[in-house]
Amino acid sequence: MPRTQPKAKARTSSKTPSPELTPIPGSKAAGGATAKQTLSAKAAGTRSSRRSRPKTARPRAGSANLGRSTLIKRYETAVRLLYRQQFEQAREAFEKVISADGQDKEIYERALTHIKLCQNKMARRQPVPKTTEELYNVAITLINDGRFQESMKNLNQALKRSPKCDYVIYALAVCHCRLGNRERALKHLTLAIDLKVENRFLAQRDSDFEPLMRDTRFTSLVFPEESPEATS
Repeated sequence: MPRTQPKAKARTSSKTPSPELTPIPGSKAAGGATAKQTLSAKAAGTRSSRRSRPKTARPRAGSANLGRSTLIKRYETAVRLLYRQQFEQAREAFEKVISADGQDKEIYERALTHIKLCQNKMARRQPVPKTTEELYNVAITLINDGRFQESMKNLNQALKRSPKCDYVIYALAVCHCRLGNRERALKHLTLAIDLKVENRFLAQRDSDFEPLMRDTRFTSLVFPEESPEATS
């Protein structure tokens, strides 16, 4: 069967409509509603639909730049510390700028340059160690930073001033062990224990000697009561 075409809707225009499509005044059309009521209902529906649409919240001015503005404030604070020659605090402040979220390339590069400047200034300010104790303290700081080769230079200088300083020799044993020089580590540790027996108990709890824990020479030196010779 052929499909019936849908009836065309009446179009409103400024021209006089044809008598067939014009509703009779006072009569009911489209379910009993007059033409004016129908038009008013459509208009009301259009207004209500417009009112029901949720308004899209507009972003506040400057909200997109909130992260960058915060970053700039941190950067300016770090620069002020640098001008005051508070180099350590300035370096920490610039490091926070680099690690912050939303960082941009320009500020990142500037902060990185200022960090290097702070480090250079701090290095110049540090007095040159001269005594055994000063050289040892610098060496321990380098050991904590994992810079064992640099630490050994300071320890060797300290050893020239105090050839029988047990804690300097002990620190040398630590450096050699961490660098994989087992023979030199055992040699210096043996000498440190010979100079001061307390170094044996210190080595028993020192995690820096962990690479030597399975070496029988180390266990017999540090744990003599547990060695086979002691139990025989």
